[in-house]
Amino acid sequence: AHREGCCFGCCCTATTTGRNRAGTMAAVGAAVDAAMATSSETRDQSAALSALADSMATPDRADELALLVRELTSERIPLVVSRPVLGHVAELASNAGALGQDGLAKVAAAGIESIAERRAAFEEIDGRMREIYGQALAEREDYLEAARVLAGINLESGRYTDSEKAQQYVRITELFLEEDETVEAERFVNRASQYVYSCPDPLIQVRHKVSYARILDSKRRFLDAAFRYYQLSTDSHDLGGRQVAEEDLLHLLTKAVTCALLASAGPQRTRVLNLLYKDERARTLATHWPVLEKMFMQRILNKSEVRVFEQTLEPHQRAVLADKSTVLERAVIEHNVLAAGRIYLNISFAELARLLDIDAVSAEAIAARMIKEKRLAGRIDQVDQVLIFSATAPDALSAFDGRISDLCLAINAAYDRVDAAHPALLTSTQ
Repeated sequence: AHREGCCFGCCCTATTTGRNRAGTMAAVGAAVDAAMATSSETRDQSAALSALADSMATPDRADELALLVRELTSERIPLVVSRPVLGHVAELASNAGALGQDGLAKVAAAGIESIAERRAAFEEIDGRMREIYGQALAEREDYLEAARVLAGINLESGRYTDSEKAQQYVRITELFLEEDETVEAERFVNRASQYVYSCPDPLIQVRHKVSYARILDSKRRFLDAAFRYYQLSTDSHDLGGRQVAEEDLLHLLTKAVTCALLASAGPQRTRVLNLLYKDERARTLATHWPVLEKMFMQRILNKSEVRVFEQTLEPHQRAVLADKSTVLERAVIEHNVLAAGRIYLNISFAELARLLDIDAVSAEAIAARMIKEKRLAGRIDQVDQVLIFSATAPDALSAFDGRISDLCLAINAAYDRVDAAHPALLTSTQ
């Protein structure tokens, strides 16, 4: 027996624990042998083992049930006996009320570990155990391990419908995104793309689209992400009879605005800013609207004006780039270069640098890159160190497209107002 103050206390405790576990293993092994000896019929043996599992389905005997699972996956128990019993154990393990969360996790983890060596023989049971364990890990907020456990399910085995595959792949994607594991998330969202439109639940399709937008956001493809977030904020009001909460749609709109403001300045971003600026909901975004308005109007922004907006950014949106600037700093600087073109016909790089709060060499490099990428109309006079802006009047086709877009937005707004005031009128005309 261990005496208080014994210098080998830790060793004694470990030894005692080891002996207890060995004794429990022996007792479970003996109980399995007794159940197998009750009859020579495999059906009766399975029934006896299932009854044994039922007796262990309590929180204080979860360790014994986990050991029973290990016994059932050993080669000494015939597959025809062990498979139905393991299926019954999986049902027990899915009942958190009987085993408790800790007991459920122990049994499922034991099942996955012991099945690993004979996975081909217990593939269906392995999948069920992984679903149970993955759910338990997610509830503990261990999202990365939950994603890895669920990713181990062989969804291409032929046991799952396209709808089930879509649901699982989207779920795994979301778990990886919770830990910013973008590479793994993209791998599974691409797998989901093959099956998601076979899924009758429109919520799964929306979750897939949101996940893909989040991946684009994480990869700093802000313009693509902004457009997808905006589409979701306008197209996801009704999901098979289920109304999406306005705050959720507003959250998607907020993400769209954030990504648009972080995107590289240029004509494409201007189009997205135009969509967002004309959406009445954007005016309710207190921290985003002032910056959105100035960027859309192509007015010069200073650092103090974006400081409040900066506090809302997620960690990957605060990334430091190769030139030691942040994503937001680069976006603001590029925007201010374009805004300067609305004020000046030409400007020296010394003055532009003062305006942008950077050095003249960096100002010239940024302007040169924007001109090269056709995001800024102008040319550089390196002899006089001057940036000369070119007039960029919109061509006739672009102006026509703009008027068509404005008309469509006005028609949609009118439709929404009529629908809100007289829903029966629109229903009767459809």
